[in-house]
Amino acid sequence: MDANSLEIGATYYRITYADVSQTMPGIEPLVYAGLNIFDPPSDESAKYYFQDAVSVVRFGLGVRWGQEMQPADETSDLNPDNDEGRVYCVHEAREIGWVIVDLLALPAEIDATIQRAKELGFPKLSKAKGKWV
Repeated sequence: MDANSLEIGATYYRITYADVSQTMPGIEPLVYAGLNIFDPPSDESAKYYFQDAVSVVRFGLGVRWGQEMQPADETSDLNPDNDEGRVYCVHEAREIGWVIVDLLALPAEIDATIQRAKELGFPKLSKAKGKWV
């Protein structure tokens, strides 16, 4: 998967790790909102915007720069003319397929995480400073 395969409105997954050994994954569903949606295109690196799945369900997918905003439904407390309540994150092309993956790539990422955890004896987090309370 690469940045050229992203589809607006499709769900992808951001993988984060609680530990540097990458044995404790966090998986967050995100919906692709578009390229450079808050900034006009520039010569700098492209910015790929994703909206969190909860705000998409609640308020609808918000997109800009040549793309029409999807209106919030009648029961929503969101004004469709602004992004209040919508939560976005931005990623670079190099992160697509690595930090951001599609559903088909997710099992392989989880399997790799399980293998790392097994090899390291299922490590536990330790506090960086001081004692645990």
